[in-house]
Amino acid sequence: MKQIKIAFLILFLLAFAHSNAQKNEIIKVACIGNSITFGHGIKDRLTNAYPAQLSRLLGGHYEVKNFGVSGRTVLSKGNLPYIKTGAYKNALAYNPNIVILKLGTNDSKPYNWEHKDEFKTDYINLVKSFQNLKSKPTIYICLAVPVFKSGAKISDQIVAQEINPLIKKIAQEQDLQIIDLFNPLIGKNELFPDRIHPNGKGAGEMAKIVYKSLTGKNGVLIDQSFPGKKSKWKTFNKYNFEFDNTKAFVIEPNKASTGKPWVWRARFPGWHWEMDSILVSEGYHVAYINTNNKFGSPKALKSWDKFYKYLTKVHHFNKQVALEGVSRGGLFIYNWAKAHPERVSCIYAEAPVCDFKSWPGGFGKSEGSSKFWNILKEAYGFESDIEAKQYLNNPIDNLEALAKAKVPILHMISLTDSIVPPKENTFPLINKYLELGGIATIVTCTEGKQSLKGHHFPIETPRLGADFIKYYTKEEN
Repeated sequence: MKQIKIAFLILFLLAFAHSNAQKNEIIKVACIGNSITFGHGIKDRLTNAYPAQLSRLLGGHYEVKNFGVSGRTVLSKGNLPYIKTGAYKNALAYNPNIVILKLGTNDSKPYNWEHKDEFKTDYINLVKSFQNLKSKPTIYICLAVPVFKSGAKISDQIVAQEINPLIKKIAQEQDLQIIDLFNPLIGKNELFPDRIHPNGKGAGEMAKIVYKSLTGKNGVLIDQSFPGKKSKWKTFNKYNFEFDNTKAFVIEPNKASTGKPWVWRARFPGWHWEMDSILVSEGYHVAYINTNNKFGSPKALKSWDKFYKYLTKVHHFNKQVALEGVSRGGLFIYNWAKAHPERVSCIYAEAPVCDFKSWPGGFGKSEGSSKFWNILKEAYGFESDIEAKQYLNNPIDNLEALAKAKVPILHMISLTDSIVPPKENTFPLINKYLELGGIATIVTCTEGKQSLKGHHFPIETPRLGADFIKYYTKEEN
């Protein structure tokens, strides 16, 4: 009897553990579509396109990704078939648990609709490509939203009288769940400024319709300043999101200072956070984009250019940013600053790599890292060590424009650092910068425990770093 009770207890605990595991599993939602899904015309589509608003409605147990691509068609013989996009391949690779399929508007264009006899077959093939995934997702297919005025291309009549009826028929025959995005939005032309694409409010209405179809509940829209998942960092709001297919975050002050000043962290964003905490408490935003294994290469800088444009154009951040770089982050901040000295208020660096021949190359006093040296060469497109060593645009090179712009720099270093030795990195850069007329300061950190061969050391004066950044920040944009 005792053994039976123990067996039942084990079974109960296993069932309970399985139940909890299921509850904690993230449900992945893929939103497939055209420009309406993408968020064309919405000022901050990352925050307010319908998939982003749906994500906030669904909450933390769901991960919603936007795989919308402008202008795309269901028809494989259309001018821009969805199945030929990188987004389609990425959506399949995502292995979603739920697929929201919203296509059809662009198929109504005359040069596409001449292939209308193939629409049904192409639509079913698209559905089946997701049904065949290992994740076996639940598929929801959407009626196209109303077109409030036919132009030379997209036809309101074809959408309403031919495409949507075909989608209904496909849903019936394939036993698929259907989401009606057409009838609830009829007469709401004020939500579609160009008569085709919804604004942020219209996208919110779409999100509520999709949310109810998924959950059976009425949704209440949730506004937030930035895209992605909102959490707490210290006592401040932090937003984690994807930008340009790369992880990024923004930390928001309780009240932004005049001109929306900000600091941009490169690499190791959680390291020595005390200075950032001071700055956020005094009205600064902190931003970060994860280009970690690109070592400040031209590929990384392209992502940085896009991120800068997004934050300054959409969120009106100050046009001059304070750059913060730790260790290999020095490659990012200096390479970007040299390309855009007018965009930089100042540079703060801790034990920065200023010449990759030193680290990770290991061609001087540093022991380097063969692993990261190979990654760096790939990021830059170098075919050999010789080619990499001949590269002439390390942070220590071509400092003239930065010095001419009088961009002030501050380095915190340890004199015992043998991973990124100051004699191969900070000292040659600072000496060149001073000779060019630039403003430069070095602070040697000597107190407290130093580890990792002197590369890790406590910052004795985070207030000094914060005041340095504040002093050189201009309030006006």
